[in-house]
Amino acid sequence: MNKKVLILKPRLDLPFKKFGLEIANTGRLPDIRVHWKNFVDKLIEHHERQKDKVVVIEEQRWKFNNALPLLFSPDITYVPHVEKHNFKGLDNCRYYMQTVIPWLFTIDKLGWGGGASFANATYNVQDDEGKTFKRFQKRAEDGGSKFDQPDGEFVNHLGDYIFVPLQLPHDETIQWHSDVSVERFAESIAKWGARNNIPIIFKNHPINPGSLQHVKAMVKQYPNCLWLEHDLNIHSLIRQAKAVYVINSGTGMESMLHEVPVVRFGMCEYNHAAILGDIMNLKETYYKVCNADKDIMVDNYKQFYNWFVNLICYDSTNLGSFMKLK
Repeated sequence: MNKKVLILKPRLDLPFKKFGLEIANTGRLPDIRVHWKNFVDKLIEHHERQKDKVVVIEEQRWKFNNALPLLFSPDITYVPHVEKHNFKGLDNCRYYMQTVIPWLFTIDKLGWGGGASFANATYNVQDDEGKTFKRFQKRAEDGGSKFDQPDGEFVNHLGDYIFVPLQLPHDETIQWHSDVSVERFAESIAKWGARNNIPIIFKNHPINPGSLQHVKAMVKQYPNCLWLEHDLNIHSLIRQAKAVYVINSGTGMESMLHEVPVVRFGMCEYNHAAILGDIMNLKETYYKVCNADKDIMVDNYKQFYNWFVNLICYDSTNLGSFMKLK
């Protein structure tokens, strides 16, 4: 039976979030936005090949609301960059989002990242002998990342340090998928590191570094802490780290590719692949890091990548991956 499909497509020449005065980008779209275009194009093509009737509404992302599906009465509605709990859509809404691998997207009935229905799923997937993991590992070794990376390499004179790539305090993945704030997260780790003489490297976020200036001021009070801006390649910081501590950043996924312990303090799509940290008991958290079995850890990373890339994600460069849609 052919379906009526409504796709809400965000305008890519304007910010996704409401900031006030917004000026359209009349130049070339950034690569990270081109992937959104490609994803929607593939989604349209998939449904048209199924002989479905497709309606596309293109508007600023923040202007979409749950009245639109009611107006069109579709069998399925695709909604970008939000979740069921705040969009309050009907059960036939599906929420799509870009991942840290920018050409891969998720589509889910509840949301994305730590809010998705698959976030706590086990990695039930046919073994691919680590092939998917190795493919993305090669990309990481070559310096590939979601955001453009500088060429600078970190020269380690600190010894065994904890690397802490910070997230934006106002980011939705912090608001929706974490019980700990960025400020509390950073201060707790900085204090713990100072008490135990463990070096901590904090890295500012590349997109909106100004939003973390108050965290920078706090961190710089501690002599064991080093604050870095976006002037070094993040992969050089990850691969030399004792461990990577994140709330639920996509950098956690990238860090797995360097086979280092990843500790997460919030909810994310890689819940079962990372060590669960306790902000109230960082001693126990560090004990888990120091006693992690590397072979088991890396095998878990490989299973996660195989499951996430091949069963969960939709590849905006590969129409065939959309055949997973039910």
